[in-house]
Amino acid sequence: MTKQKVAAGLSTVLAVLLPLAAAAQVGGNLLNLLSLIETIVSRLIPILVALALIYFIWGLIKFVISADAEAREDGKMMMWWGIVALFVIVSIWGIVTYIGNILGIDKTNTIVPPKVGGLGS
Repeated sequence: MTKQKVAAGLSTVLAVLLPLAAAAQVGGNLLNLLSLIETIVSRLIPILVALALIYFIWGLIKFVISADAEAREDGKMMMWWGIVALFVIVSIWGIVTYIGNILGIDKTNTIVPPKVGGLGS
């Protein structure tokens, strides 16, 4: 992958996420920003799993259909990296859920920020 492609991809991601950061500042507090990040991550995880699975299946098809050894090897590498991506995504997801369960954090609890003295009551 060339530096131009990486720069183009990074600028695209920043262009997409910049309005979200600006929208988070409208609320004016950290809890709104954290809620926005949670929403983005919770929607992004299934998409990443689906992309890794599609990449694996694409490699499998390439491996089965191709006749020459080089294309088969390329398909084998695509399957390998698809499995690695799925493993990493699901492992991180599981570790975060496990740590949340240990700390008593679940989807039904809301985090109440601490208050200083009589301020904010």
